[in-house]
Amino acid sequence: MQGRTTVVVILLSLCSFAAQAASPCAQRLCWQVAPTVCLLDQQQNSCQLPLQLDWQSAEPLSACAYLNERKLQCWSASQQGQLQQQLPLTGPANLELRNMQQQVLLQQQLTVLSRQPERRRRLVAPWSVF
Repeated sequence: MQGRTTVVVILLSLCSFAAQAASPCAQRLCWQVAPTVCLLDQQQNSCQLPLQLDWQSAEPLSACAYLNERKLQCWSASQQGQLQQQLPLTGPANLELRNMQQQVLLQQQLTVLSRQPERRRRLVAPWSVF
């Protein structure tokens, strides 16, 4: 069941990104972030997310991209920006685009999923008289 859930989440993320990429930006400020899901192997503690971020604005904007309060990159008086970076993730993360006054303009949740199945709770105690 866990494998099916993982596949569904990945497919939905890819479909939503494809829909965003196909449609032009109809707002004053928009962005595309991909991928938004990072998969952990069974022996790993963190995964490497190959982040691709593209934003565009109707007006020149000075802004910075942040991952969980850590500054990734800044742009000064630009109408568009691009960021490509390998990000190590150990758990869910929040990606934000903020202006110079630290106001959040856009945000995206990045999710970490594990391929390791969840451990099932034992129905019977490990010891037994019978």
